[in-house]
Amino acid sequence: MTTENEMTEHEGYIKMVVGKTLTNLFFTKQDGPHDYMPGISPAYYFATILELDNDKKFQFGNDFIIDWKDQEPTITLTNENWALPKTLVFQGQKIVNLTKDEHEQLTFHLENGTTIAHTIDYGDQLFIENEKVLDKEITVSDSTFLKAVQAWWQKLFCSE
Repeated sequence: MTTENEMTEHEGYIKMVVGKTLTNLFFTKQDGPHDYMPGISPAYYFATILELDNDKKFQFGNDFIIDWKDQEPTITLTNENWALPKTLVFQGQKIVNLTKDEHEQLTFHLENGTTIAHTIDYGDQLFIENEKVLDKEITVSDSTFLKAVQAWWQKLFCSE
């Protein structure tokens, strides 16, 4: 039985991160591919680490945040090595909220509207998104993009 003075786990996580600046994101070397279910993409496993205020590091997952113990080497997460849009900004942003959904999934909300979530279902997945940022600016002259979005039957009749 908890009292009013006791903090929930989620409230503790909020106190750890909200109001702090995300100065860096890191990930560990991906373990995989593991082809547990042939026919779908293989699974990969990795840890994701937040660095807050150029100081404290926390590992986080779908439903936990713990101190990072430097057990493994890390790689700095960048827009290039994570295939994120170049205009998607997450470093140097203040964490303004930490939400938890009905499945206990944690999502970090940054001051610029970017969200970060690490899911664990068939392997680990990291989502860094901002609905205001497009993957790519589309121009009419970008024939590579236009071919990519054509329907399969249109591709049959398209000349290179």
